[in-house]
Amino acid sequence: MRSPVYALLSLCLAACSVEGYGETSEEIGAADDALIGGQPALESQYPSTVLGPGCTAAKVGPRHFLTAAHCVDDEYAATVAAGYGPGGSYLVSADNTPPISPYVNLTIQQTYIHPKWLEVCAAALAGGATDCGVNVLNPGYAPDLAVVVVNELSPTIPAAVVDGAPVAVGDPVVATGYGCENPGGGGGGLFKLQDLSAAPASILDHAGSYVSGTAINDVAAAYVLTPGYASSTTYASLCPGDSGGPLYRQSATDLVVVGVNAYYTFPSGWSGPAPSQTNWHTRLDTAARYPVTTWLQGLGVSVINGGAAPTCTDGVKNGTETDVDCGGTCTADCANGQACVTGADCTSLSCVAGVCQPSTGTAPCSSLCTGPTVFSSASFSSGSLGSGARCFETTASLSGANCGNFAGGRTFAVNGTTVTCNGGNITLPAKRNGGYCFQASAGNEAWAYFTSW
Repeated sequence: MRSPVYALLSLCLAACSVEGYGETSEEIGAADDALIGGQPALESQYPSTVLGPGCTAAKVGPRHFLTAAHCVDDEYAATVAAGYGPGGSYLVSADNTPPISPYVNLTIQQTYIHPKWLEVCAAALAGGATDCGVNVLNPGYAPDLAVVVVNELSPTIPAAVVDGAPVAVGDPVVATGYGCENPGGGGGGLFKLQDLSAAPASILDHAGSYVSGTAINDVAAAYVLTPGYASSTTYASLCPGDSGGPLYRQSATDLVVVGVNAYYTFPSGWSGPAPSQTNWHTRLDTAARYPVTTWLQGLGVSVINGGAAPTCTDGVKNGTETDVDCGGTCTADCANGQACVTGADCTSLSCVAGVCQPSTGTAPCSSLCTGPTVFSSASFSSGSLGSGARCFETTASLSGANCGNFAGGRTFAVNGTTVTCNGGNITLPAKRNGGYCFQASAGNEAWAYFTSW
């Protein structure tokens, strides 16, 4: 749940350790206070940002989570780390404050790392490097980018879209993450954000920077650059835990991603923990040095303003499709076992928990629930539903319905489609097996209800 917080950002690669310049304890304390400052995040802001295993991520498709390559790679073998292979567990949460809960436990179908990242890592290992812990600095400045595709849907977390429109110098952006709260790595676990502006390549030309000369422009071609707290206390710095977090383009929806938190540089002269001078965010736009946007789209990530227009025959899960080339507005319906949103997406007309299932009957609640309460009049009121799971079915010709008092994660679905229950009217989906099946999950909100007419 998103609640008001105050923002500082921070991120660090696991192999990164930066030393600072011997401030007094008072100076460090003052810096920490300033870093915690920033603009508050409202409950509804940036709901696609999630805390994943050790890193931040963003949901960018029905079953797709965008993060940094260094969060999921095996830096000693130039491949996906064992724990992120098929069948691995991927726990995510959009909660806002520690202790983080609830987590959604998802099963990894496949993890994809941008091929250029793996290529330059393999070359470094072949050249004698012991690992690729700072692969972002290897020749080519490869995009620090990965997509984790899971088997299950997570309907409580909305999906953002990747915007392929180029990010220009001066464009307003918003960095987000669950990282630490001070230069020493302390704190963390809070969802935070900071308004920033995309900076020119020249921002890298500072004492203590790891790159110089023509490499400065090479980095800027692969990464959106933003100023860190060390350059001005009006900015924010990335720190451990923010890795993989999305960089958003400021927009009306808070759901437009243009970068991924990856790396940074530090000022010279520090001899202890320090905030960054610059922040690096992997570019996701069509102006990036490498073909990032089309690669993402090819994996089924939702992309706007870049790549090829999705079709129902391109062999990729994109557009309105609920699975590859089926469901949504596609003519083809999805087979049993494929992803769906409503029964209309399935050849069986049965969508259960986001997956097409064989039809096991001809009643509205067939294959959705057992032992439903049947009502025959269009005018019906459930009264308080109690705390257990309940289902109801009818073949009456309904013209409308509403529901309310669903909270704390308790859900309500009509014909397999989850709807919002805040006391207002709900849009009824198409009939299923000649009628409607209303399902309330178990929950502590015993006063939840629905009515129909």
